[in-house]
Amino acid sequence: MNYDVIVVGGGPVGCAVARDIAKAGYRVLVLEEHQEIGAPVQCAGLISKRALKISRVPSTVVLNQLNGMVVYGPWKSNLELEGRKVYALAIDRLAFDCSLAEQAKEAGAEIRCGRRAVKFAYVPEGILVEAKNRAGESIFFSGRLLIGADGHNSVVAHWLGIPRPQEKVSLYAAEVWWPEQNGRLAHIFLDRDLAPGWFGWIFPAGHNRARVGIGRSPLVAEGREASRRLLFNQLKDKYPLLFREMKVLQNTSGTIPIGFLRQTYAAHVMLIGDAAAHLKPVSGGGLYFGLRAGELCADTAIRALQAQNFTPDFLKIYQKKWEAAMGQEISCGLKLRELFLKMKNEEIEFLLGFFNKPLWRKLILKYGDLDYHSRLAARLATALPWARLPVRLAGRYSIKQETSDRLPGLSVRLSGEDSGNMVNVLQPDR
Repeated sequence: MNYDVIVVGGGPVGCAVARDIAKAGYRVLVLEEHQEIGAPVQCAGLISKRALKISRVPSTVVLNQLNGMVVYGPWKSNLELEGRKVYALAIDRLAFDCSLAEQAKEAGAEIRCGRRAVKFAYVPEGILVEAKNRAGESIFFSGRLLIGADGHNSVVAHWLGIPRPQEKVSLYAAEVWWPEQNGRLAHIFLDRDLAPGWFGWIFPAGHNRARVGIGRSPLVAEGREASRRLLFNQLKDKYPLLFREMKVLQNTSGTIPIGFLRQTYAAHVMLIGDAAAHLKPVSGGGLYFGLRAGELCADTAIRALQAQNFTPDFLKIYQKKWEAAMGQEISCGLKLRELFLKMKNEEIEFLLGFFNKPLWRKLILKYGDLDYHSRLAARLATALPWARLPVRLAGRYSIKQETSDRLPGLSVRLSGEDSGNMVNVLQPDR
């Protein structure tokens, strides 16, 4: 069966791209390996207002609005940040995904669930895709364009031979019954022993429910045998007052690919979402960047179909577009993550204590942004009290007056206004 575009992966990003291309009048097929859209849930379901807006999903999927967070250090330091504005939305992720799938169908896209793409080949008309159903039977589709929206372990990317991100953070997560204590604050747990290279979390989802979990990075957890579930149990034991009435309703898991892919296209092919590592290295969130890249991917696909040009030279405009839109933020996030991976528990404890002062809490609440972490980081790096402070963290990091405009490995450029707020961008050193 012939299509203009075949999208491998029926997640929110894949469906959004299919919607936009189908709306332009082209024949689009979405192949989803699972039997139902949105299942199993593999996301904490915490997004920004701008992510909800760009998705075009109705606000009825919002379950809770978060006004801040409490960050727990490895030992005694806690940093409580509660503001007046809404920093994040806890959403019904299943309803969110299904809404985008319905949008795609209404635009004219065809969605086939229970079809796992397994093989690809170039043919005169474009690309031939072999997909298998649950019974193992093969069915073949051809398309002029192929879009890989098939996650961190993308079969499309593997077929193309595109190098994958070296770091993949593995997660244990769960939907839980959690009688609300302060249902407007997220809880973040930092501890190199409990969550090596990542963090633990509780995200209140309203109606006495929450999303909880913990992650570990292979870059710092090498040689440690503890499973993710065991680490989560240890986290619960460490904070009995927070977890004592918690009951697990559904276990989930996931993997976060962290890196910067310098090529997310080939002849007749583009990658988006987790398949292209379109996510935030600091938090692992990928919906906003994925949806933003999805718009650019759809625009490039429509232009390619109009021009009948599917060469790498033509499709590389997609790479240029998404790098211009979010590449700088991803690069800065990678630098910030590099610093975090080097930190010891005593350094984390020190920084939480240092920032637990009215001046810093006010600054963090003013410039904190779920999607653009560099804005806050730039403010913290250039603030005068920080510049005057000669701090040495465990003898490895120095922040002195002569480096008042820098974080280690980062230089700061301030630019423009964005919705009334200063846009602060961290530029990685070259």
